[in-house]
Amino acid sequence: MCTGTLLLSAAGLTAGRRCTTHHIALDDLRAQGGRVVGGRVVDDGDLVTCGGVTSGVDLGIWLVERFFGADTALFAEEVLEYERRGIVNTV
Repeated sequence: MCTGTLLLSAAGLTAGRRCTTHHIALDDLRAQGGRVVGGRVVDDGDLVTCGGVTSGVDLGIWLVERFFGADTALFAEEVLEYERRGIVNTV
């Protein structure tokens, strides 16, 4: 979450991969070889990143949807009293 993607980048995990981070650090992520794309959540298969604190909640709910289905994700939104916004940029 937030600039945590830069930790993944420092480990070489985002090189050439579709990813995102907090808008303030996008240039740093690009400079480290990440293929920055738009979206609050970017799903590149086994690498899923997000842009900021609240988009981290979006990321969590996206993973619930990806692994357990849309109905379960909607239930998670209801329990958390949170509505996702924006897009998930997928492969």
